[in-house]
Amino acid sequence: MKIVFNDADQIKSMLRDLHIEKGSNKAKIVAISGIEGGGKRELTEKVADALRLAGISVAIVHTVDWEAAQNVRFNVMNSPQEYYLNAYRLDDMVEQLILPLKLFGKVKTSVTLKNVLNPRTTHYNLENIDIILIEGVYLLQSAYLALYDYTIWVKSDFDAAFARLNNQFEIQQSHQTLLSLFEGLIKPAAQYHIYTDDPQGNAKSVYIEQENNDNAAKSENE
Repeated sequence: MKIVFNDADQIKSMLRDLHIEKGSNKAKIVAISGIEGGGKRELTEKVADALRLAGISVAIVHTVDWEAAQNVRFNVMNSPQEYYLNAYRLDDMVEQLILPLKLFGKVKTSVTLKNVLNPRTTHYNLENIDIILIEGVYLLQSAYLALYDYTIWVKSDFDAAFARLNNQFEIQQSHQTLLSLFEGLIKPAAQYHIYTDDPQGNAKSVYIEQENNDNAAKSENE
């Protein structure tokens, strides 16, 4: 039976036990995935803070720091399947970051994003880390599942996801442009991922925000 979480402390307890049982000096790699705008980053940061308070060394990796160039990610000719395949450089992230962590327990590398809305370089110098939290979309593809020691699917509906994306200050497009991107690429790509990879079914656990649980129960009673 799949484990269902509804707060960060529950996840912290599970991952703390995973850390205690690990039996090696290599970090445990945990994937926290869901649809874009589904609340993954906020949850991941809460879990990381709770683990650190428990004395566990934690590092966070965001797949958005491995996003493709703007003209690739939002190519006007993209289909939802092409967005799913090309929006994030997950194979590069696996090769340069996750595999070295898996094999050697440490990694030192960096990734530079130039042709994106927010150009930046992210440096990784990960050593003596107990748990690596990798947060992002499309992580629970079958090709990647064996890389993770634990997996969590963050369940969210698309209306809530769009509202969250629309409120993020780093998104500089107009509301109409964002809506077009969401309905034309982001949402159908997520639906393709859900249909093709069954990420919720393949995850070891599912996170459902308590507010969402309460709203669902309220709807059923009305």
